[in-house]
Formats: sequence, structure tokens, C-alpha cells
Amino acid sequence: MRWSHVGITVRDMERSLAFYRDALGLKIIMDEILSSPGLDTAVEKTDATIRAVVLTDEAMNMIELIEWQSHRAKHRPPEHLKYISTGLVEICLSVSDLEAWVKDLEKKGFKCRTPIWYLEALGRSIPVTHVEDPDGVQVELVQIEEAG
Repeated sequence: MRWSHVGITVRDMERSLAFYRDALGLKIIMDEILSSPGLDTAVEKTDATIRAVVLTDEAMNMIELIEWQSHRAKHRPPEHLKYISTGLVEICLSVSDLEAWVKDLEKKGFKCRTPIWYLEALGRSIPVTHVEDPDGVQVELVQIEEAG
């Protein structure tokens, strides 16, 4: 088995692309409007239509952004997006220079939720910060140096 992708339902695709594509630098590999009986079955809705945009990093790790065209997405309460809730609470991306990434995100209008802090794990001190996407999904950014 190998990892394929994580899916995130978004309210406004262009706003989300400004974050995932423009600010984080992920590349679009698919941008399609999808509608089929199979999709109806998968999402448990009749006459479902979605816009699905798949983005990837250089290692082919993928995020699928899903924007409903036929139905209205319901926004989760903010407390359901935090660590104290069960289920997915964050996605994490590894970056080479966390300080540079934070400065670049701020230039692009995105403010980190936490200052850079250090996680003591894996026998080292790992710089970490968090930023939220336009829908409140927590994105953790870590700088993990290759063990040598």
C-alpha cells in the first residue's frame, strides 16, 4: 500500500488555490468538473457535481480540493478542526527553511497561527508552526533535516 492523497472540501476554490497553489507552491495536476452515477454513490447525493482540483508537491504527495457545484457544503464548527476533536485535525508539510516559508506566507497575506516553536522528537529539535487555510483547516509546517 502507498499513500495517495487527502481530500478537503472548500467553500471557495479560488481562495483555496491562492493558499495551496500560490502561497504553498503546490502544482495543479487535475482541475475537472465531475458528475456521474458513481460520484452520486460515493458522496451519497443525487445529481452531485463537484469541481475537483488535485495539487501535488515534488514528491507527488497530493491534496484534492473539492468544491461543490450542485449542493451547498456545510462548514464545520471551528472547534471540530482543533486537536481536541477526533478525526483529521491537520495536514503537515515538510519545508527546507521554515523561517523563509513563514516570511513568504506573510508577504502573501497568510499569518501563521503560532510562532515557530520547537518539538523535541526523533532525537532532535524540530522547528514547527501552524497556518490555517481559508476554511480553517490547520496546516502544520515542519523543518525536518535529513538524518546524516
